[in-house]
Amino acid sequence: MSETVLGPEQLTDIFHDYSDADIVEATRSTEAFANEVYDVTDSAGQRFFLKILKTQLPEVVATEVQMQQRLLASGLRTPEYLEIKSGEYVGDHGDIRFILSKYIPGESPRDVTPELIESFGATLAKIHDALKGVDIPPSNMQWLNPERVQEDLDGYEGDVKPELIKLLDAGRVIFDRNLPMAVTHGDLWMSNVFAENNNITSVFDLETAEYTVRLVDLARTYTSMRFNSDLSSDEIIKLLTKGYDSIAETPLTSEERANFNLAIVFVAGACATWHAVHGTRYRDPYIKFGDEALTEGIKNE
Repeated sequence: MSETVLGPEQLTDIFHDYSDADIVEATRSTEAFANEVYDVTDSAGQRFFLKILKTQLPEVVATEVQMQQRLLASGLRTPEYLEIKSGEYVGDHGDIRFILSKYIPGESPRDVTPELIESFGATLAKIHDALKGVDIPPSNMQWLNPERVQEDLDGYEGDVKPELIKLLDAGRVIFDRNLPMAVTHGDLWMSNVFAENNNITSVFDLETAEYTVRLVDLARTYTSMRFNSDLSSDEIIKLLTKGYDSIAETPLTSEERANFNLAIVFVAGACATWHAVHGTRYRDPYIKFGDEALTEGIKNE
């Protein structure tokens, strides 16, 4: 966490749309890229997450509320958006749109262990099973959607564009192989969960959810494990799939296992494209992960 950009007085003005209490302490998350997320404490001593929305639409937030309720019913903890007004979860304060949820105690895992990787796999299975049948509207937050990725790629003219095209051209065929679909989280990585004793206890940020090839979700989590551990690609894939199959109503198929590296190629290309457009330091590591997976996939064919 770092010092907030908006100060307590500014956040208090926003918070007053929900409560008469004042904000006395606030810090901004350094891990939230698409939105501004603040951990705030009010004058009554209660803590909240306050998220300033950038592109998130009210209908997407309404769907998130439904997903939150599904996950909570399945035993997976996640923040619940609070009603700003009766039946309304998005607050409008001048030109600022925001949502609130009560603070959930816990912390993101710092170290990747084999047990944690298995827990990530099991958590993805819980999400996919719990969200069956939820109708997910299209959204600009679905950053792993091939159309969204192509929009980013079309708008990028930097030095690594040929590398990005190579990865995306190779990886996007994952969507043509008739693999099992699910409502996916879309961004389940280290900073979007809380964990205790190597077991994930809470899941955050459902705005990236979409109905797509479920293997893409596992591949996205795989990239986070690569960033944060020295375990080999094969070890991470085995642990993720083991955790997934341990509780999934429909375990991974042989076709999915055979195409795991191809899913990594697409996800790595998509993530590298996003980070290239936004000029972050994560661009080149994602390209490396994609190149590795592409080489391994070709070797296994």
